[in-house]
Amino acid sequence: MKRILVIGATSGIGRALVEAARGRGYAAIAAGRRRALLEEIGGETLELDATAPDALGKIEGVGADTVVFNAGFGERSAAPDWDLTERTLRLNVVAFERVAGWALTHCAVFAATASVAGVRGLERTNGYSASKAYMLNAMEGYRRLARHGHYGCRYVTLVPGFVDTAMGQASAFWRCSTEAAAFCILRALERGQAVAYVTPRWRWVAWALRLMPRALFERLPLQ
Repeated sequence: MKRILVIGATSGIGRALVEAARGRGYAAIAAGRRRALLEEIGGETLELDATAPDALGKIEGVGADTVVFNAGFGERSAAPDWDLTERTLRLNVVAFERVAGWALTHCAVFAATASVAGVRGLERTNGYSASKAYMLNAMEGYRRLARHGHYGCRYVTLVPGFVDTAMGQASAFWRCSTEAAAFCILRALERGQAVAYVTPRWRWVAWALRLMPRALFERLPLQ
């Protein structure tokens, strides 16, 4: 792991990951849509809209051996909102899938930020929960394909719970800092983990959610 491209690095987890990787001596490239924020980060950057037709060409041009797809979108609403859902799926599913498939033959490590929200179906999230469920299953499928097809790319699924970002609104007890999240992710990349919960305690939350009977889960209060 020498050159790390972090897609979705202008704020939150992505920005903290770039800073942590650079602090460990890696050449970390921050990629994102907002030029002003990229200039704040400094160092090697890439202005990139992951949903744009030229995204793969720009990503390939960086020459990174490790690519982290951290770009994501999701907003809550009281009722279904197709415009928000479409925007969510365009980035969290379509753009993610294009880069994940490209990575199979173009880099050594591909990591993607999914979410504990993808473990069960959640309401009021405009497709966010469903999009993260797609990512969880797609990454598992890519790991199998890479193993049985003898491809050289290692797929790492990142599964955060609540992180102290605009999207991670929760009580202080459940949230972790972006720095703590970046530490967990960088450690997972260095150790060769297949799945990394951010922070590790969310593994047990995900486990409990998976085992919870449907009848009980559906009676939980609205989020």
